[in-house]
Amino acid sequence: GGDGKTTDRAGPVLKAMGKSVFRTGPLGSGHAAKALNNYVSAAGLAAAAEAVAIGGKFGIDPNVLVDVLNASTGRNNSTENKLKQFIIPEKYTSGFGLALMAKDIRTADELAHQIGVNAPLADEVAALWDAALEKLGPSADHVEIGRYMTARK
Repeated sequence: GGDGKTTDRAGPVLKAMGKSVFRTGPLGSGHAAKALNNYVSAAGLAAAAEAVAIGGKFGIDPNVLVDVLNASTGRNNSTENKLKQFIIPEKYTSGFGLALMAKDIRTADELAHQIGVNAPLADEVAALWDAALEKLGPSADHVEIGRYMTARK
């Protein structure tokens, strides 16, 4: 985010840091887009982890349920890249902190409130991740939301 001259100058550095560079609009909009992306990712991850926990309790093999999700409309980044790789085997080593995810979700939720957008799901997702952070601690990996979802009572 920022004026065209500034984003043009920063373009080569940004391209070296990631796959894609998007012009999101005014200054601050890039940060907002990142936070909103992570909010959507976190909501999908929590829902997928919860679905695996429910399915497992019902008797559905978690790996089979993930295959069903990935062959159908439930497919998302988390079902493809986090459930079988980290959550089902309980290997909470994705390299992205739960505290960072919770921060980004709060940023997205606060943005909605600041600009007057009703965001009840963002409110709930922020509260969920804040509760997980409180219970699991600041050193937890974000995929540990799966452990939190199965331990909740």
